[in-house]
Amino acid sequence: SNKSVKNTQIDGYFIYKHDKSISEIAIGDDAEIYTFGAKLTGTPAEHWKYSVEGAYQFGHKEDPTVKSAPGDRDLSAYGFNGSLTYLLKDRLNNQVGLAAEYLSGDDADSKGTDEMFDVLWGRWPRFSELYIYSYAGETGGKIAQLNNIIRVGPTWSLNPMKGMTVSATYNAMFAPEETPTRAVNAALFSQDGNFRGHYLQANLKHQFNKHWTTHLWAEFVWEGDYYAQQDLMTFLRAEVMFTF
Repeated sequence: SNKSVKNTQIDGYFIYKHDKSISEIAIGDDAEIYTFGAKLTGTPAEHWKYSVEGAYQFGHKEDPTVKSAPGDRDLSAYGFNGSLTYLLKDRLNNQVGLAAEYLSGDDADSKGTDEMFDVLWGRWPRFSELYIYSYAGETGGKIAQLNNIIRVGPTWSLNPMKGMTVSATYNAMFAPEETPTRAVNAALFSQDGNFRGHYLQANLKHQFNKHWTTHLWAEFVWEGDYYAQQDLMTFLRAEVMFTF
């Protein structure tokens, strides 16, 4: 990590991951994954902040859920995410931002190479509580194994009162590869479309004091032509938490 440039932080990293399957019950991958990445964050002006991160993966992986090309394959995958935020610095702390992410998907035509980006230990709801579950149908049953996605869209947030945050996010989502090579059921996917759908999130959080917090969280996904049947996915959660 380096902060020698004014208002800028530069981070570089290398991550090694070894996967070994449980062969007795046929769960998991056998893999050696090497990831090199870099991240640049900064505040170039009073009201602006940004973040840009990219990573490249190589190694090899044997994933039993890939039926079209079984066996050990060379890994070559890419990932990117970035955001740009404008802070109004007004009474309500309004912030408007634009975020984008790209995670490569496996090319069905390249039998000896696996282009699917592996999120390593990142299988958790980074931007969506709802959409992580739809991934199980295209990644061999692995929830939140995000890959083969391009998403871009704005976010707006504000603090209408002390301890309260209200935010809204929209993403247009695409699939770089039309065919999910790890699909549990190929009939779920059109095999002839790249648009995953429209994603909308609305969120209200409030912290009453150091012990009590609450949130109301809603998400909607209008599925696109990447899927064989375009449905509306919905998610709503109301939560009250006591911390001691």
